[in-house]
Amino acid sequence: MVAPVRHLVLDNEAVSALLSTTRQHAKRAQVLEAIMAANGRTVVPTAVRCEARWDRTEPVTAAANLHVRDDDPLDPVAANRNVQLRQAVPAASLVDASVVVSAARLAGGDVVEVLTSDPGDLSALAGHTNVNIDVRSL
Repeated sequence: MVAPVRHLVLDNEAVSALLSTTRQHAKRAQVLEAIMAANGRTVVPTAVRCEARWDRTEPVTAAANLHVRDDDPLDPVAANRNVQLRQAVPAASLVDASVVVSAARLAGGDVVEVLTSDPGDLSALAGHTNVNIDVRSL
């Protein structure tokens, strides 16, 4: 039996942990473990990258750039879907909605794991999609 493809989308807390330069960082270890376990794509929505202040041109981000190479852009289609999700879950932020939109884009019948410190809003948003989004607390 073939294992399902498992993609990973990182939320702000996961990106912040990944960017940490602290020698012993428990959340960073969790993020790296999730990245290594993903057998599909690992992406970060551009809205998350901006909120976490991840400038890919800075030398300090070189290791993070190696672990997560793909950004999911906030293009017009994604922007419209973000608005629809935020209307459905008014308490959710743009970043939260962007994470769910990125997860939905990756799904295609596969499993998408979202690594977050905000499982409540993301689960509520995921409930307004027709994809299997596995929201994991960080």
